[in-house]
Amino acid sequence: MKKKNTLTSIFSYVALASGSIWFGAYISRLLITYQMFEPTEPVLKNFLGNSNLPAVAEVIAPLITLTVITYILLIISFTLFLFTMQMKLKENGWLFIIAGIIYLTLPFELIQLIQDVKMISLFLKADYGSAKMLLLITEWLTKLNSFPVILILSYLSIPYLLIFKPFTIKFKNEN
Repeated sequence: MKKKNTLTSIFSYVALASGSIWFGAYISRLLITYQMFEPTEPVLKNFLGNSNLPAVAEVIAPLITLTVITYILLIISFTLFLFTMQMKLKENGWLFIIAGIIYLTLPFELIQLIQDVKMISLFLKADYGSAKMLLLITEWLTKLNSFPVILILSYLSIPYLLIFKPFTIKFKNEN
């Protein structure tokens, strides 16, 4: 029994740590990517040209790699945490809501991860200034245009749920 509690604690710590790192890298990546384009349309800003694009890509490459690795680690460790924990989701609504946020955003995030893996392959080939990389970044922005805002707002509610643990059923001992 003690081993299961230790294992659950390890999985919860890894899920929390990887989720925090992923969220920070995700926001940083969004800020950098959105600054590359004009506010109203997916056209590069005037100061970005073929000569500057490789430098911007070198800045974004570690963030993309970090988001891919930590998101996969988050999903795996959170799933293992749910399988090894002793709490019931039915009695802990806060945990059910967190699981809902993570798993409902998973399909949309997988679409982004596919784009990210394509970009990582371009980074590994050192093809930073190609039109294909610019096309992938533009597709990433336009394919799920409002999803990043929804994702950020959803994930910002998780700390509240972890701290205050609302929607918990408390049983009275009747002796």
